[in-house]
Amino acid sequence: MRKQILKKALVGLVIATLGLTTGCGSSDSASNDASDVKTEAAEVTEVTESTEKAEETEENSEPVVEATSLNVLGAAPSEEDKKVTVGVCAGPYGDMFADAIQPSLEEIGYEVEIIEISDIVTPNTAVDEGEITLNVFQHSIYLNNFNEEHGTHLTYVTEIPTAGMGIFSDKYDKLEDLPKGATIAIPNDVTNTARALRVLAQTGQIELDQSVEQATVTVDNITSNPNEYVFEEMNPEVLPNILDSVDAAIINGYFAIAADLDLSTDLYNEQVTEGYINVIAVRESDKDSELTKTIDRIVHSDAFRTAIEDENKQYKSFTKPDGYYDESQFANE
Repeated sequence: MRKQILKKALVGLVIATLGLTTGCGSSDSASNDASDVKTEAAEVTEVTESTEKAEETEENSEPVVEATSLNVLGAAPSEEDKKVTVGVCAGPYGDMFADAIQPSLEEIGYEVEIIEISDIVTPNTAVDEGEITLNVFQHSIYLNNFNEEHGTHLTYVTEIPTAGMGIFSDKYDKLEDLPKGATIAIPNDVTNTARALRVLAQTGQIELDQSVEQATVTVDNITSNPNEYVFEEMNPEVLPNILDSVDAAIINGYFAIAADLDLSTDLYNEQVTEGYINVIAVRESDKDSELTKTIDRIVHSDAFRTAIEDENKQYKSFTKPDGYYDESQFANE
């Protein structure tokens, strides 16, 4: 439209000028003036054509830039595949997905809905049964154990920055202040019971039987407990709410953050080990889907790392997985 308006304006100018020059003066003068006008018109036409070509080049190049930007992360989804539902538990991982992954998915064309679930079983069964697309709340050891116990067929896309477990107390400021016979609450599911005991073992307060698989150790596998701590096993999501009734509790990072507990001021913060870095889980049948590959590319992108390392966000202090700065395994697909 802009080109058509410009052409019409130039033609009108030429006609008007010709009309003026032929309507007055001598024939020689008119002839000379007409020649001058034709020359000017040719010059204007040449400039116009040059401008049009430049505009066409500019217009044609814009979609290429956009397409290249999108192709780095993945192709636009089909209408039937564009809806993505994400199951999360209370805590930082729903926020992390919303801040660091969702914007890139939506830029490509996906529609994302994040659903908060109040327990640590339903997120997995819902993915396995196809009720939601994926979940973000667990580490790979819990995921593998869940598959064995429940007969589910889940796998994970990639690891993400993780808030470690912490030892919290409303009564004591230092771990060394815990009295002999102190009651310590720990999670009651197999993998997080073992994890909590290993966290306490990291502090030197207890020792565990090293001949037992460390991913499944229990209170019965404690070989040294000089302070005679008493352990109470509870649902992990309730632990932040019972701090006034125990001497201390060992709490998963995401439940602690959801309860506004500060991981930087706890009695001890876990040194997160292999297998306990949180993951994004999907059905095994979806492990090679375009969405799965796209999410992996996003998690290994500069945009993701920028969101994670934002000074105003809590994720900056999280334990980063191996390969955090590496290129996606699907980068060249």
